[in-house]
Amino acid sequence: MWNPLPALKRQSTLAVLWQVGARILEALGADEQALRWIDRAMRLEPRQVTLHLHATRLCLKRGRLDRAILHWKKVTGEQGKTSLLYWLKRTNQRAFNASRLIQKTGTYSLEEKEKNPVPPVKERKNYLPRFLGWYGYIFQRRPDTPPLDEIGVQLLEIGRAEQALAVFRQVLLCQGASPELYLNMGLAASKLGRHEEALEYYQRAQAGGLNNVEVMNNKGYSLSHLGRYEEAIACYELAKEMCPGDAAILSNLASCYHRAQLYQKALSCYENALRCSSHDTTTLNNYALCLDEMGRHGEALQFYDRALTVDPDNQTILLNKAACLVKLKRYDEAIAICDQILARKPGCLETWGMRGNVLNEMGRTSEAVECYNRALSLSSKKL
Repeated sequence: MWNPLPALKRQSTLAVLWQVGARILEALGADEQALRWIDRAMRLEPRQVTLHLHATRLCLKRGRLDRAILHWKKVTGEQGKTSLLYWLKRTNQRAFNASRLIQKTGTYSLEEKEKNPVPPVKERKNYLPRFLGWYGYIFQRRPDTPPLDEIGVQLLEIGRAEQALAVFRQVLLCQGASPELYLNMGLAASKLGRHEEALEYYQRAQAGGLNNVEVMNNKGYSLSHLGRYEEAIACYELAKEMCPGDAAILSNLASCYHRAQLYQKALSCYENALRCSSHDTTTLNNYALCLDEMGRHGEALQFYDRALTVDPDNQTILLNKAACLVKLKRYDEAIAICDQILARKPGCLETWGMRGNVLNEMGRTSEAVECYNRALSLSSKKL
């Protein structure tokens, strides 16, 4: 008869060896390698409390607060977030007094920096044209040219993320690193869709002691886009604790729960977000999508209609409503929505595809093929 005890003992011994090695590496300053060794130990002993405590400490040192929260919760449970949040408040008080710009995407602008000595004008004139081209000359001609980092923030706010990132890199070369600078570099990389790069910058900001709501919310945004939902949820949950009642954070958290198929939690979060901002079309649409995926099509339709009263020509919401009507077998109404969009945008390939789907459901296959051909033709023109 097979005895599992020797195998379990070997597994436990290996886990201890990995942890001892991690402690040695940490003492030598090799925190990243130590964290990898602790991860190996936890794969062998996933319920070992001391391993999760060690991982929490290393994650905090490396600026990975989202991972630290996950390990801390394994030790203390859900209530453990309170003590971790208290620590954050003690180490990062100014984060809670910062003014910030909330955007629909859930990203925030950098908090206003304290006035620092500005580099000489000559130094700035040498760098701006090279990195910003035409934009650099606009800023250069002004007698009250702002510092480079402020120019980067302005470029970020007008949607020039690539130029903004170039400016922030130049600030890094000229003035050195700061947590606030890394936050803005992360924002720029995120807007460019380079979420892995953005995470590197957010992590550096956190390692420098900046663990405020802006970092947590935006880091959650990038993690969510990379499909790392558990870590993203940890970030959003802590951001929510830091800033209760923020509709943008609640909506982001709800969306993350939704993607992770935690539907009940998603619904609760969407409802809280709508209490804070009842006319937000993005939240209304996403709430309807969540209900739709749960098979509650009639309720979903009501929220699509609420969103359309605010933004009646929103193509995404209209197409989502059409798809919901198809599930309710209300085909004529779905066709009417497609025709409504095509009357305004005859080159909308998504709508031609949807119209083809509806006609196919109705058994009108020849007409459906015509719609699919139109969609394919439009798609090839875009390539």
